[in-house]
Amino acid sequence: MEIPKHRHCLNCGISIPPDQVFCSEKCRIEYTQRRKRMLRTQYMFLAIAGLIILYYIITIVWKM
Repeated sequence: MEIPKHRHCLNCGISIPPDQVFCSEKCRIEYTQRRKRMLRTQYMFLAIAGLIILYYIITIVWKM
């Protein structure tokens, strides 16, 4: 028994035809919103980490 060619929705994981990426418009919107939140969180983490590193560099140089 062979499984027919298919993909899985990037948002909910349901089986869909191979030419589609999402099973519905609702899933596409949810995925896009979740992706934006994830990117925003990553940028915030990088910004905070950069500020902490900058703070330590400045305090080390200031003590010299």
